[in-house]
Amino acid sequence: MNIKISSAVLFFKVPNNLKKLVSIICTVFICSFSMNSFALEIGAALHQGDERKMKGFNLSVSDQFSRKHNLHWSISYNSLNDVRVSWNTQSLFFSVDTAEALISRQQKFRTYNSFLKNIVFEYQVGVSLALTENKFTWAELNEEKFFSEKSDVNAVLAFSTRYNFSKSAAVKLGFKYQPNFSEFGNLASVYLGFTYKFGNQVGY
Repeated sequence: MNIKISSAVLFFKVPNNLKKLVSIICTVFICSFSMNSFALEIGAALHQGDERKMKGFNLSVSDQFSRKHNLHWSISYNSLNDVRVSWNTQSLFFSVDTAEALISRQQKFRTYNSFLKNIVFEYQVGVSLALTENKFTWAELNEEKFFSEKSDVNAVLAFSTRYNFSKSAAVKLGFKYQPNFSEFGNLASVYLGFTYKFGNQVGY
């Protein structure tokens, strides 16, 4: 089945130390099908940070809570490289990995226009859980500084515009903002991604 192939691709691309997290995502993926998922969606996106060197990616799984309400949930693994922070007049760069849980609302155009009716706005809010510990040791002063620790919880806000090519496939362009990520301060990035839906889908 295509589902098994997609899971295998995730394991191939993600480093060994992240297989546990991907296993959780895949478990949710499988369980959602067993509970008659409405339209389970998997996605991947590339991120460009607000600073030139900061880049990253994310892998996500999402679904609708109920057909009666226009609310969706999503969980994702996110990785950003070369995140800059200033300390003691130095610019330091770290890699930041997080797991996110988000709730979103989608808004469509009410139109018969064949192009506009496939555009969807999505508003997201949730929390991120830090998976990496980032610290710097100043040997000369025998001093160390933690910029993030594992299990740090921070707020996440995001907005995206998606275009549905079909009932199953869509491309997303969005903006994500973390107003106060541990000791790094605010983190912002724009992203471009692709999503694919499996399961029972209603309307188009």
